[in-house]
Amino acid sequence: PAGSGKTHLASIWRARADAVGVYAGRIDDCMASLGARPALIDDVDAGPVDEDGLFHLINAVRGAGSTLLLTARRFPSAWGVRLPDLASRLKAAATVEIHEPDDHLLAGVITKLFADRQVEVEPHVVQYLVRRIERSLATAMRVVERLDRTALERKTPITRALAAETVSAMDEGQGEFEI
Repeated sequence: PAGSGKTHLASIWRARADAVGVYAGRIDDCMASLGARPALIDDVDAGPVDEDGLFHLINAVRGAGSTLLLTARRFPSAWGVRLPDLASRLKAAATVEIHEPDDHLLAGVITKLFADRQVEVEPHVVQYLVRRIERSLATAMRVVERLDRTALERKTPITRALAAETVSAMDEGQGEFEI
């Protein structure tokens, strides 16, 4: 899901593995400098997949006994890969899915999003939001941003009443809301 931290986790892996960052649209540019180092392509499915380049990169990494980490919003089977050998290699790769958060994780995320903005919010307000908003990180980010902005404009703390008003406006506006 958007905002789940794929890029953040990938950047930590890249630093720890001393991996080469590869841009999905310019895979061939990095092939000479790769050597035996691990490689990372973040958001590989953000645009058209360079099938030949990705196929050669997989083979180079495999031949060097190294590692390749790809992050994407969709599973490789949804990329519409036409090159049979690449499709076969992608099917053989291990995949991990990040799911939408459960209540406990969503409460932690909302609390952290407020803390990142240096905003203190009572736990009962966070619990109210967890019970009322869509179970997605993107929605949590939008709600926290809007609550913070509205509280600043009104010069008031973030209360359950303000949270209720925001969630109600969001529900009525189907994601886009005005208070």
